Amino acid sequence: MKNNLIEKIVYEISKNTSLTQKTTQRLLNNLIKDQDIFNNFIKNLDTLKTQVSMCCICNYYKIDKKCIICSDESRDQNIICVVSNQLNVDNIEKNNQYKGLYHVLDSEINLNKNVSPNDIDFESLFKRLSKSKELILALNATFEGELTANYIYHETKKLNINVTRIAKGIPMGGSLDYMDESTLIDAFKNRKKYEV
Repeated sequence: MKNNLIEKIVYEISKNTSLTQKTTQRLLNNLIKDQDIFNNFIKNLDTLKTQVSMCCICNYYKIDKKCIICSDESRDQNIICVVSNQLNVDNIEKNNQYKGLYHVLDSEINLNKNVSPNDIDFESLFKRLSKSKELILALNATFEGELTANYIYHETKKLNINVTRIAKGIPMGGSLDYMDESTLIDAFKNRKKYEV
């Protein structure tokens, strides 16, 4: 016997995340079995929905007007690190090495999925760069990440800014979400001037 509600929830979650349908079904089964865990999960989701949004400066998660990174005046305001998504920021922040600012694109140029430069808010990044000395391209080492890095590089050529790319300790086809801390530390320390 099929449960249409569970199937619908499984479909919605797996369609919009990297979770498989099997993993999503297991998650739902565990939530349904333990009402305390389920209720806490729902409560936390509701808090997330009502209190967390995206920072209007960098597109990272925020609770107040600005995110904790943009609000931190001790960070180097002259360096902006461009990443594909919020998870990349979390992963880089774990190593406590990078002390500049971020800009989250929330996507990469992807010709197969019809994501063009017009579909990504590059303008907010380019406006921020007028006050910066260095732009670090910390995009995924995939075709889409390289395409996006090339686009940003060509669009920022006219600015007097040092454009660097994190070192290729990250394998081609690799996502920053899955890199360990030492790989990311090395990638940042060994970044190079970006040239096409």
